[in-house]
Amino acid sequence: MRVKPADWKDIAELIGIAAIVSSLIFVGLQMRQAQDIAISDGNLANAANRIERNIFIGENSDIWLRGNAGELLDEKEKVVFWSLLQNMYDVAFFEYVRTRRLGSNEIAANVAANFSAFLFTNPGARKTWIENEEDESKYRKLLVSELNAFSDFAILVRSNLATLDQEQK
Repeated sequence: MRVKPADWKDIAELIGIAAIVSSLIFVGLQMRQAQDIAISDGNLANAANRIERNIFIGENSDIWLRGNAGELLDEKEKVVFWSLLQNMYDVAFFEYVRTRRLGSNEIAANVAANFSAFLFTNPGARKTWIENEEDESKYRKLLVSELNAFSDFAILVRSNLATLDQEQK
């Protein structure tokens, strides 16, 4: 049996389609691997940040405990407390942004919930964070025309705090 030129054309098209599908599968696998690497790198960076934050808190535990309780701090202690709280916020915020970019909105919501719970149980930290967030928000509204990740995170944390306040009543 002799193969007609039209049959060769069909065979070549099938081989071409198979090659395209194979390359798309390969690209998909590479993308998944790149995402897994990005997640692992992010987790490693978060672990390093948490270790550094915890060391800093341990070195300033008296200020941390008194600041979280809402006790009066002198000016130097206020600076240290704000730095400690800012580190706590940064770890939470950047994890929130990273997980949202990776499409893990549920994990992002849990990150915001954990930070909200921390603020809820530490009245001094809550007061300090809210005061700072109000100042930053005021300038952000003047300088940035649309909501962004900073605004989203702050809105979610405030909403979570309102929910926790309602539940406590």
